[in-house]
Amino acid sequence: MFPAGKMSEAFALTAEQQRGLLELLASTQQQRTLITYRQVIEHLHLPAPSVRRLAYALEQLACADHARGWPLRSVLVVSQARPAHPQLGFMQCMAQLGVFSAAMDEASVAAWLNTQLAQVYPFSYPEE
Repeated sequence: MFPAGKMSEAFALTAEQQRGLLELLASTQQQRTLITYRQVIEHLHLPAPSVRRLAYALEQLACADHARGWPLRSVLVVSQARPAHPQLGFMQCMAQLGVFSAAMDEASVAAWLNTQLAQVYPFSYPEE
């Protein structure tokens, strides 16, 4: 187990991977689709523990977007299992962030996701 600060450093994406993630999310947004965690991991060639690395990156991006008052691009990444929703850990992070306050059940998460996507798809994110 890593100390708190070391854990984030251990799971952080490289600058190149971060750029790749933002480009992939921009493409997904423009197509008004969703992308799975697995597809992102494969596209970015994330090393193990790849799911943790991606989850950490998506949570950090969601926090940054929220702080800027922007829609949360991270919601474009969902589980390949059905229903296709963000993973439980991401939803728990969103609850801690204060952007999700409903029950952690399928209907509530689906409704929240649809509301978020309705904000993300038309939003024009500034170039970073």
